[in-house]
Amino acid sequence: MQKIIEGTPATLITASGKICLNEDKVSNDSILVCHHTDYDSYEAIMKCKGILTQVGGTLSHASIVARELKKACLIDCKGLDIYLNSREIICNGMKIKEGTMITIDGATGSVYLK
Repeated sequence: MQKIIEGTPATLITASGKICLNEDKVSNDSILVCHHTDYDSYEAIMKCKGILTQVGGTLSHASIVARELKKACLIDCKGLDIYLNSREIICNGMKIKEGTMITIDGATGSVYLK
């Protein structure tokens, strides 16, 4: 597995799934990748395997809900850019398309290409 980015672990849970950039299209095998989450994100968070956000802290919405629902969650991922128009993310300069399998490791704060 290739390490692509790091974030701050909000939970110590590890999960693998397909990158999903649209909360309305999240499935039970998705990792929701977004700028942040809020109240409207709750249904998507319930469905997904994990959450990866660009911003956030230990008391952010993503952190609190992930802990409550026992979901994998990394927040405050520096070097993560999300491009909704082209349906891709860029992690430290590497382009990765939506639907690509990744693993988020809550113990280390690392994200890997699967």
